Parts: sequence; structure tokens; C-alpha cells
Amino acid sequence: MAQQPIISRMSIGGHPIHPMLIHFPVAFLLGLVGADLVYLYTDDPFWIRVGLWLAGLGSLGGWLAGIAGLIDLVFVPRIRSLLIAWIHALLAIMTLALASFNWLLRYNSESSFDPWGLHISLLTAVLITITSLLGGQMVYHHAVGVNIKS
Repeated sequence: MAQQPIISRMSIGGHPIHPMLIHFPVAFLLGLVGADLVYLYTDDPFWIRVGLWLAGLGSLGGWLAGIAGLIDLVFVPRIRSLLIAWIHALLAIMTLALASFNWLLRYNSESSFDPWGLHISLLTAVLITITSLLGGQMVYHHAVGVNIKS
């Protein structure tokens, strides 16, 4: 017998909001690694500004997506009972804290490249990868946010 899906409380027309919102911040924060590497290769200050914007938009978008995910975690008992959901949430918070710190670091040194920004970007990318794998497991193995219409 198939596992019963876990319906999201934060959804529009049965479509969960968290997975709708998370793609952009993930793309921005992973793109930040690319922007940093391109700056190191070209020494073009344009990429410093790109990095500032990617870090800021990635952080802001991540916090917004995280609020939708947090509401599901807190208000859906079947999600709340999954250990993987708590690990996913904890890693996401750590990732967003690092991403926000990275944005602040870049904001305060907007005209120069700080190598710490690249290190933080790389660590953030690793955490995003792990967090995303856990989120995928929640969907594909635990049917979180899946709405099966027959």
C-alpha cells in the first residue's frame, strides 16, 4: 500500500509554497560561487557587485522560503514527527545564517574582494547541497507536500 501524502498547510491550490520559493535563493547562492570565481579569474569589479546582489537576494529569498517551510514544520504534526524534517530545518537555518553573514561581509566591503566571502560561499554551497538532498528525501520518501488527485 502506498504511503499517504503529507499535505502542506502553506499551499496555494494544493501546491506547497516552500518548494515554489526555494529555487531562486538556491540558484542565487550557488551562482555566488561562480561570481566569486569569475572575479578571481578576471579581476573585474563588476563581479564584486554581482556577488553582493546574489548574496543579498539569496539570503532574503531563503528566509522567505524558510518561513513557509517553518509554518509547515510547526503546524503539520506528521511533518513535525519526522527527524529528517528537523535536520533539514536546522541545516537550512545554519545555511541562511552563513549566507546572511556573507552578504553583510560583502556589504561592508563593497568596493573590494574579501577572500572570506568565497570561503563562506563554498561552505554555503555544500550546506545547500546537503539540505536539498534532505528536502528531496522528505518529498520522495515521506511524501511531504505531495497532493495526489485521483
